[in-house]
Amino acid sequence: MQISTSLFYSNASARLSRMGARASELQTQISTGMKNAKPSDDPVAAQQIAELDRKDADAVVYGANMTLAGSLLDQADSVLSQVNTQLTRATELATQAATGTQNDASRKIIATELKSIVDSLVSLANTKNVRGQPLFGTAAGGKAVTANGDGTFSFPANAQVSEVPIADGQSVQATETAERIFDIGNGDNTLAMLSRLADALNAGGDVSATVASSLDGLGAAVDQSANVQASIGARGARIELQQQLLTTANTDRSELRGKLEQVDVTDAVVQLQQMMTALSASQASFSKLSSLSLFDYLK
Repeated sequence: MQISTSLFYSNASARLSRMGARASELQTQISTGMKNAKPSDDPVAAQQIAELDRKDADAVVYGANMTLAGSLLDQADSVLSQVNTQLTRATELATQAATGTQNDASRKIIATELKSIVDSLVSLANTKNVRGQPLFGTAAGGKAVTANGDGTFSFPANAQVSEVPIADGQSVQATETAERIFDIGNGDNTLAMLSRLADALNAGGDVSATVASSLDGLGAAVDQSANVQASIGARGARIELQQQLLTTANTDRSELRGKLEQVDVTDAVVQLQQMMTALSASQASFSKLSSLSLFDYLK
């Protein structure tokens, strides 16, 4: 088999060129710490990294949403605790008013405190959230409840609480409507019921029937407020769990990204040393072989 001089030089040049390119690639990886200089170096890895970028961007948004939703739920829970305190005091006052030792004058004093409790409940319902909007109001920023001045109260019509996205296909209500908090059934609400009780106590006379029905209403009001608070607490716990899952997912993606992008510098250095040794040997061998003449082969 005969090998032409041009083929010898061509093969040797191609081999040395490949070895030099690999050595250069290893040097770039060591200096940058990255496996690939451009997406075309590894299209599959580049596609995976692009998907990781998208998920990282989503995670930032979801993380911010969960922080906001968690803050709103914590605030709602705190306000509802104050609502429950007011309702407990109202129950104590209604119980006092039901005793036979009370007279019209003492019941007027109770009525004054009950009206103060109603005002406090209205104020709590209209608490502003961290964004400066009513905590229990509408997404458009409307008041949660309005006192009409005649013992009745208005709530926004068809009020809807906005849902906050916290993961792909998952969202959570970050607060509640005042109408639900104060709903005691049969079209009645806590604020109107307490106002009627205060008016009856101010009017004097036999208030036993009104006080009895008001105590039943207060029982329903306490239960409803507690149910709403429990719902808010459950949503807060759900967000905490989702935050933990998000943290784990972020860590997993970071580790996967490292495997796709980052080079093992120690291994790359060893490969470079081996490649440089092989390249040096190949160059020396080529130089020696290329200097031989036909007479050298015939010796």
